Amino acid sequence: MSDYHRGGKKKDFGPRKNSYIRVPKVQLITETGENIGEIDTSKALQMAQEAELDLVEVGANAKPPVCKIMDYSKYVYEQNKKARKNKSNKNKSLKEFKFSPVIDVGDKNTRIRRAKEFLDKGHPVKLTMWIKGRQSREQAKEVFTDILTNFTDYSSIEAEPHHEGRQINITYRLDGKTKNKQNSKEENKANKPEGEQKS
Repeated sequence: MSDYHRGGKKKDFGPRKNSYIRVPKVQLITETGENIGEIDTSKALQMAQEAELDLVEVGANAKPPVCKIMDYSKYVYEQNKKARKNKSNKNKSLKEFKFSPVIDVGDKNTRIRRAKEFLDKGHPVKLTMWIKGRQSREQAKEVFTDILTNFTDYSSIEAEPHHEGRQINITYRLDGKTKNKQNSKEENKANKPEGEQKS
């Protein structure tokens, strides 16, 4: 039977396993993660059968290919679960929450709570401080810093809040790739450069 469907595209049957591994030797990793090294494929298949598991090719491009003894059905389930999760996270749209230096405490707390709810659902969240008219930039920075102390459990994409015109913003996501986390209120105060300390 041909491995190709209509249109000439090769069908993906997943990694080779058990009797479909037809090379004379493989590099074997046991079910416990031990690297046995190069071994006859027939011996690797025997070890997998004795463990009542499958021999699965996990490194097809290696010479000889790398194979691991595992529960294949469980492996496929975990791979599919991971793929669904990644697809779901890619579809999460950015949510933006805007603040001002004179925002009402109730409104501020509501927006902080909603922002954290969206973060916990996997959405990236952008927090923006708008400075309007004669509002003080220093006051805006102080209020924004205080807001960010509520997000110490989340990683930010940027290392620091970004200043752009009359706004300051920073973006968070649940699985942040940076190790940066906003400091607590006390740490922010201690880390302020001299001259920015509140008198």
